[in-house]
Amino acid sequence: MTDKVLDSIVEITSQRDSSALGISILATIAEFSPTCFITLYQGVEFPTRQLNPIHTLTGKEDENGIKQYLWEKPIPQAYKKYVDDNLLVLTKLSVYQTEDDIHHVFIPIINENKVVYAIDVSSEHRLSKYLDTLVAVAKVCENFYTVLATSERDTLTGLLNRRTYESKLTSLLSNQYTRQRVGIQRPGNVRHPLDLDYTWLAVVDIDHFKQVNDKFGHIYGDEVLLVLSQLMRQVFRENDLLFRFGGEEFVIIFEPITKEQAETALNKFINVVRNHKFPMVGKVTVSIGFAKIMSTDHPTTILDNADKALYYAKENGRDCLYSFENLIEQGLVKAVNIEGDIELF
Repeated sequence: MTDKVLDSIVEITSQRDSSALGISILATIAEFSPTCFITLYQGVEFPTRQLNPIHTLTGKEDENGIKQYLWEKPIPQAYKKYVDDNLLVLTKLSVYQTEDDIHHVFIPIINENKVVYAIDVSSEHRLSKYLDTLVAVAKVCENFYTVLATSERDTLTGLLNRRTYESKLTSLLSNQYTRQRVGIQRPGNVRHPLDLDYTWLAVVDIDHFKQVNDKFGHIYGDEVLLVLSQLMRQVFRENDLLFRFGGEEFVIIFEPITKEQAETALNKFINVVRNHKFPMVGKVTVSIGFAKIMSTDHPTTILDNADKALYYAKENGRDCLYSFENLIEQGLVKAVNIEGDIELF
């Protein structure tokens, strides 16, 4: 048991991505727990405090005593209901039974006094004999998450930083490619590709930000950046990735949605910013360019496409949104070679 735990801790601390860390935690706990159902929750602060299940893992021994694992089995309603009803008390280690007589150990992962993740281990059997090990593993994870979060986050806004962009995007592209390859089973035993919505990347730039710094000073300039990041968290979904790339430039990566939904969300953000009164500065506006993310694209190409749309927005009135694909269709930008480089007319 000790060797297994040590090996698992080595695996956990080899991660360099906080989202991959969660997967490693579940796999580690499943190794030494009895037949169990494990749920990884992610804490969300906006618009209200919630714990949303993002991964599940079931471990069960077969008739030969060999443990089998099943990922992403739907979470039982009783489990989620208990968590939703007890958010205020589930900020520390909790041992309880749900209404279906299943035993639970709930372990929150705390960072900056907020529950950023939580692990719920449930079983038909009491888990008291595994409690010390569960707590030890969770504590290692909590400490390591703090280190990871610090390296992944922009120090001013708390958004993801530019260094994590490529790894996060590569992970998304891999998942998108896998989902498209798997497809769905339809009548006649024929497998068809999934009709998935696309992932989208948007680049946001604050209009005339240099004038803000020159007129009001960098303290109020930083306040604009901080407030803008808070507005981003309020407008966009918790599973959308929000980055500050440096200066006044921000990047949003949408989990799969339609183009119309992406445009609606981005236009809503433009309006929210336009109508918000920023401390001392007053009115601030943003320009946005966005582009479709294809599973075969290179991260640099995707960013360049959205940047071109942003450049067009800045050159055509600011405080507006342009789609790279629309500009291509309208002949306002064009591809000049197979690498995806474009030039403006």
